[in-house]
Amino acid sequence: MIAETKRDLLILMSSRMSTRMGDGFLRILSVLLVAEKSNDAMIAGLVLVFRYLCETLINAVSGPFIDRIHIKVSLMASDLIRAVLSALLVASVLLGYSYKVYLVLAFLGDFTFLFFKPAVDKVVKVSFPVREGTKIISEIDAVNHCSNIGGYTLASLVSTWLGLTFSVCLAPAFFVLSFFLLSFMRLSGEKIIDYEKVRKKSYWASQKEGMRYTLKNPPLRLLLFARTAVAVGRGAFAVLSVVFLADVVKGLSAYGYFESAQSFGKVIVTALVIPFLFAYRSSFLLMGLATTTIGLSFFGFSVANDVVLACVVGAMVGIGQASEAVAIDACINRYSEAHIQARTKSTTSFGSRVAGIGAIAACYYLIMSLHVSPRTLFVWMGLFPLTGAAIAFIGWAREKSTYSSVESVEEVG
Repeated sequence: MIAETKRDLLILMSSRMSTRMGDGFLRILSVLLVAEKSNDAMIAGLVLVFRYLCETLINAVSGPFIDRIHIKVSLMASDLIRAVLSALLVASVLLGYSYKVYLVLAFLGDFTFLFFKPAVDKVVKVSFPVREGTKIISEIDAVNHCSNIGGYTLASLVSTWLGLTFSVCLAPAFFVLSFFLLSFMRLSGEKIIDYEKVRKKSYWASQKEGMRYTLKNPPLRLLLFARTAVAVGRGAFAVLSVVFLADVVKGLSAYGYFESAQSFGKVIVTALVIPFLFAYRSSFLLMGLATTTIGLSFFGFSVANDVVLACVVGAMVGIGQASEAVAIDACINRYSEAHIQARTKSTTSFGSRVAGIGAIAACYYLIMSLHVSPRTLFVWMGLFPLTGAAIAFIGWAREKSTYSSVESVEEVG
């Protein structure tokens, strides 16, 4: 059984390597395609804003669906739909459609990709002991971020050498390969989930169950409050990063390298720092340190005057964001049960995303109508992650004295 679990993990990481490289590849190309067609950095930034909106919509509706569907089916469906949508993007580019079509397809691709993301978290939940969860989650995220770097860099290089039209034609292959790899996964540990029992409840009854479960659980309730505060800064970053970089280098030619710098920071922390130093420590402690890093990094953008320094600060943001993501997933893995895990993640995330949308709207208004500098906004937005950090540290203090682990996964082997 241990050998089979390791085999499934290797398959999962291989498939994530392929699909996340395709995701990063398309993200950069979508920004560049829209920028080329619109000649407007704010319009190009909508690719990232739409991704953020996708996360909000997904977290509002995905929990009950993902908890009803077998994990392998969820993962394979995601790759299949992404392959089809990327093929449609190829066709729209070849036929010379408007950038609005690119935005729609990018939105649908992100929606599909992110909709099924909780299934990856459930692989960890049903396959490994809770104690091992943080380490495994961090290692999977390291593979994801490495693959994103590969996708970002490949997109930047190929689009420069061979043009955007040829580059986008390569996209569907990444998702087809991932789909093929997932067909060999077995996931015998998934037997702990009684899908018939979960499916007997209506969608709304299932959704309400997840909300009640989360709000009655003290650690998950604190996680919700912390995520909401941090999300204001994270939402603003989706807009400010593109506009800031365009202002620094007078264009978006270096955007792929900026994203790569962020992902490089994410790789360092998820491949080395967390597995070796934080794998068995409090997830609230990790989140507090992560969000502190994000807040301080936002202040750093106010003094960055060239693309190199911007990339260095971007790497620090990446370190904070990746650590926060691992901490959130580890907290949910620790304090929720497998059959309700996706709904728990939806509840803790949805409210925070709504706050982030408000921050995005405020940034667009302040920049476009009141002409406020992105540097100034970075300073103010840095206060919100620091607030989230304070809440996380409260969770850490309470965790040490009162919280007990919810260990619903039996020791493997």
